[in-house]
Formats: sequence, structure tokens, C-alpha cells
Amino acid sequence: MKKKGIILCVVIGVALLVGGGAYVYANSQKAPEISVKTSPLAKATLQNTISATGVVESYTKVKVSDTSNDNIEKLYVSVGQAVAKGDWLCQLYNKADDSYSYVKASTGGTITAVNAVKGNPANGELFTIEDTNDLKVRGKVKEADLNHIHENMPVLVKADATGDKVFPGNLTKIAPTAIKSEATTTATNNKAEFEVEVDLPSDATGLKIGMNTRLSIVSEERADVFCVPFEALVVDSAGQSSIYIAKENPVEQGSFTVESIPVTTGLETDSLIEIAGDQLSAGMSVITQPQTVSPGTLVSVEAGA
Repeated sequence: MKKKGIILCVVIGVALLVGGGAYVYANSQKAPEISVKTSPLAKATLQNTISATGVVESYTKVKVSDTSNDNIEKLYVSVGQAVAKGDWLCQLYNKADDSYSYVKASTGGTITAVNAVKGNPANGELFTIEDTNDLKVRGKVKEADLNHIHENMPVLVKADATGDKVFPGNLTKIAPTAIKSEATTTATNNKAEFEVEVDLPSDATGLKIGMNTRLSIVSEERADVFCVPFEALVVDSAGQSSIYIAKENPVEQGSFTVESIPVTTGLETDSLIEIAGDQLSAGMSVITQPQTVSPGTLVSVEAGA
């Protein structure tokens, strides 16, 4: 009886040893998990823009002239000085009748140019007055972009002098004919450009008359939509689009399985594409290089991805 008990213990021990070894061997033979990079799914505003260039101008630009040929005796203003309508700009002297007269501001604003020279006769444009608080951008767009824009489109305005600051503008005018130049009249030249005007907000602090600007005319916009990089999108042979996500395994912590989520696509930009679907939720771990895996594949997620 005692001998039978010993034999039974030996058999159980061998069975446990064999089973444990088989388990270890089986796990050692399991295919290694593929490491993937992921990005949390999030919403953003997508825009397609058309690039243009322009120069800051004032809506109010008045040239003050005098053709009397009277001698300019005194200058009362200089560039950058604010004036009101009726202010004296310069004093003139008529030698023939020994009399003085004054050239006055015909509108209020800022003196942006002084052509009057003390001691010279007054004959032509003497001063330029502009409203520096009522600004616009006069720009130009390429012929190829003309059919993609229309009036009242939003415009993002930037200038080198103001760094990364973006000024919101509004496209108010598109010229019906191309800008006239020697290049555009050449039969072999197809690079015609069209003049546009962009209205600027009244608080465009930092923008000055004469500054060169870069314009981004917003031709398409989709606000608060899910989007992914193009390379994260998977399209099967039937044309169905999907994304792959790394879904954590509930049993084995730190291990993930690839799952396919069907989506429909929308607006495309240079690098991103809009996606939609009833299975999408913010924060999903989207696999950014899905070409290396397939649904059901066991994967590990790279730290910090």
C-alpha cells in the first residue's frame, strides 16, 4: 500500500514536470509580438488654402496738391504725424503780391509721404494722408487658383515683421481681368495673375502700410472632425476604407490586438484626411503604420508613441 502511494506521487510529479515543460516550450515558440506606433484619435479643424502675396494699404489715401508755384516757406508736418481735417501742412509765399497762404489737410489721418521741400515752388503733389487704422491688403493670385476662390472667403494674413501672429481677413474683391504687364501680354506666357483685396480687422496691431504679407485664402474648411494622416488609412480591394487600432487584451496586460474599424472619408488636406464612423471615439490608439500588421495580430505599443 505504501509502495503504491510512492508510485502515485512519482507519476503525478512526472506529469506536472512534463506539463510545465510543455507550457514553457509552447510559450517559447509563440510568435513574438510586433511593435507598432500609435497616435490617439482626436478631432481638429481641417482647411485647404490657396497661397497668395500682398501689400498692406489704407482704404483712405489722399494726395494733397498745389499748383500755385508759390514758394514753400514753412513745413508744419512730417511723415508719421497725425493730422485733422483743416490742419496747416505748409506755408506758401507769393512774392508778386507779398502774401502768404496755407496748404491744409483735406482729411484726417497720418502723413505717410512728404514731397514738399522748403524753398521750392509748390507745383504738384505735396503730401499724402492715409488712415492707418483702416487697412486692407492688395494681393495677387495665380490664374490656376482663380476658380477656387470667391468673395467673402476667410483669409489668414501673416507678415515677416509680426512673426507667427495670424490676422483674420476677408476676401472682398477679385479683379475681373488679369494684371496688365509685359509678361502677361506675351503670347507664350501663361502665368497670368489677378488682383484681389482683403479687408483687415480694425485691431490689426503690428501691421503697417507698405508691409509685405503672405495670404492663405481658406477655400475649404471642416471644423471639429476626426482626422488621421494619409498613411494611417487602409483601403481594401473592395474600396472600403478603415483604420487599424491597437486594442488592449483584457487578460494579458500590456498586450494588444489589431482591430479594424471601418470609416468613411471626407475633406483632404496636404497631410490629413477627415474620417467618420459610428465606431470612432476620441482617444482610440490608431496604428500609424498599418501596412506592417493585419487584424487579429498581437502587437505591443512602443513606449512614448
